[in-house]
Amino acid sequence: MSYKFFYLYLIGGIVFLVMLIYQLIAYYPSLNIFGVILDFSIVLALFYMAYKVRREKEDKDLM
Repeated sequence: MSYKFFYLYLIGGIVFLVMLIYQLIAYYPSLNIFGVILDFSIVLALFYMAYKVRREKEDKDLM
């Protein structure tokens, strides 16, 4: 993976996290649980990919 995607994954994760928080606040009484779980899984995947890219770059720098 290329380090240039780190910021893309990080910004995408933050945007989806903000959207998730907005969805939880705006639609609290009648939440779509499937939508919340789907958004949360996207947030987790994007943050995991950002972590993985950063970790891979650090490993490459050590060698």
